[in-house]
Amino acid sequence: MPTQEPKMALGPFQFRPANVSVQGRPSLSEWEGPLQFALWCQRASPWWIGDMINRGEDLYGEEFGEVCGSTLSTEMVSRYASVARRVPPQNRRPALSWSAHAAVARLPHAQQKKILLEAEKQGWNSDELRKKVREIVSGT
Repeated sequence: MPTQEPKMALGPFQFRPANVSVQGRPSLSEWEGPLQFALWCQRASPWWIGDMINRGEDLYGEEFGEVCGSTLSTEMVSRYASVARRVPPQNRRPALSWSAHAAVARLPHAQQKKILLEAEKQGWNSDELRKKVREIVSGT
C-alpha cells in the first residue's frame, strides 16, 4: 500500500517534505507566519525526534526501532535521543540551538541549567559554549 506524502497548508503555503509551494502572490505580511513556523520547526524538530524516540523505546523497547524506518541514520537517531535524554525539558532554552544543548549534555543537570542560562544571557554560540564546557570539565 503506497504511503501518502505528508503535507500541510498555511494559507497559500503548501508544506511538503522537500518543498513549499506558494499559491498566487501573497502579501509580504502573509509570509511572516509561515516562515516563522518553518524556522520554529527546524529548531524544535531535534527535540521532538529525541523525545519521541526515548518515550517510544521506554514503551516498546527495541521493537520501537522499526517505527523509525530508514528516514534518519542510526547515528542521528542515537544522537537526538541521547541529547534529549541527558538534557531534561526544564533545562532546555528555546532561544539556544540544539547544538548548544548537545555541548552541555555531559554535564550534571544543575550545571547544564546554569551554563545554558548564562549562554543565553551572554549570547554565546555553540562553539563558545563548547569551549566553556571544556574549561569546566578540565577544571581550568
